[in-house]
Amino acid sequence: MKFPKVLFLFLFLMGSAAFAQGQKKETPEERKARIEKIETAKIAFITDKVKFTTEQAQRFWPVYKEYENRKNELRQKTQSLREENLNNLSEEQIQDALESRLSIRQRELDLDREYMEKYLRIMRPRQLATFYRSEREFTKLLLERLQTASK
Repeated sequence: MKFPKVLFLFLFLMGSAAFAQGQKKETPEERKARIEKIETAKIAFITDKVKFTTEQAQRFWPVYKEYENRKNELRQKTQSLREENLNNLSEEQIQDALESRLSIRQRELDLDREYMEKYLRIMRPRQLATFYRSEREFTKLLLERLQTASK
C-alpha cells in the first residue's frame, strides 16, 4: 500500500474516531467498531513503514496480537493497584502494593524481551527498530488527532 493511501486511510479513520469521541454516549458495539478501525489503521500504517513482506505480515501480526493481549492483562493488574484508595490502606498494604507494582513492571519488561526474540525470528533487526518507532509515531499521531478533535 502506498503511503498516500495509508495516510488517507489513517486520517479518515481518525476522523471517524474523533466523531465517535464527540458523541455523548457510545454503545459497546460502537466502541468496538471504533477500536477496530483504529487497529486497522495502525496495522496499515505500521505495515507500510516497516515494509513487511506478505509472509512477514502474516506471521508478525498474530504474534503481535498475542503480545498485546498479554500486555493488557498486566496493565489491568497495574490499573487495579492505582484505583485503590490510599486512605483506606495501611502503610504495610501500601508497601505491598508498591512492591507488586514493581513486580508487574518487571514482568512487562520480561514480556518485551520475550517478544523481541519472537519478532526477530520473523524480521530483520532494522525492521524491528522501525516497527518500534512506527508504533510510537502512530500513537503520537492518534493522540494529536484526538486532541485536535476535542477542541
